[in-house]
Amino acid sequence: MEGSFKVKNILFIIPHPDDEIVGACIIIRRFLLEGKKIHFFFITNGVLSKDNLWFWQKKQYKRNYMTRRNEMYLSMKELGVTNFSYQDVPTRTLKEIISETHSKIKQIISLKKIDTIFCPAYEGGHQDHDVANYICSKFSDICDIYEFPEYNFYKMKINCNTFIDDDKNQNILELTDEEKKFKSNCLKVYRSEKKNLNYITIHKESFRPIKKYDYSKPPHAGVLFYRRYRFFSWHPRVDQDDPLLICKRITQSKIFS
Repeated sequence: MEGSFKVKNILFIIPHPDDEIVGACIIIRRFLLEGKKIHFFFITNGVLSKDNLWFWQKKQYKRNYMTRRNEMYLSMKELGVTNFSYQDVPTRTLKEIISETHSKIKQIISLKKIDTIFCPAYEGGHQDHDVANYICSKFSDICDIYEFPEYNFYKMKINCNTFIDDDKNQNILELTDEEKKFKSNCLKVYRSEKKNLNYITIHKESFRPIKKYDYSKPPHAGVLFYRRYRFFSWHPRVDQDDPLLICKRITQSKIFS
């Protein structure tokens, strides 16, 4: 980007199909236009397990699963990405398979000769995003690691594509009118997530070298994005897991380099 990146093979760690668009649509597009090689790793299928659905929704599970998967393929077609890996596990379960996911990423790095990794920031947008950030931080000795913000609830408001803390090392991409239209069309690919993506704004994208986080603590004080409707935790769309539980799973995980 602007000639500052000498990387050749970039791995994007994508917690759910749609995160590639929400957080990095134009970042990816600009890299592709520069001739960089891009590989995606979708580390969950983006769909809740059948056990976490209301009983009348269980009948629709297979249809919803296939819809999300088909949207993923269409998204890659829109972006022009053909190389990808896929881990078929439900959303909100990444915290239970941290070491296994780390091992799979390590294999991809070796097989695809990856020199750079991009992943979501540690910002409390979604528990899977935060766990993914932790896993990627463990590869800083063999790859350049960058993180991109998607959404957070810092200071009790929804912030899109903006880091919680101001950082002079961040790269801010101000989207052109053509890029805004392109990203808007890509977001429409994920029709099944329309209700979950209606808060996304399309003005900029950002990324920076991954920070050294204290993963034993939530990303910021106050209510995290995925807990903003915590008083209705009985609803399957609302994440019932306490952020401290996510921190506990992270800090207790065993990753062997």
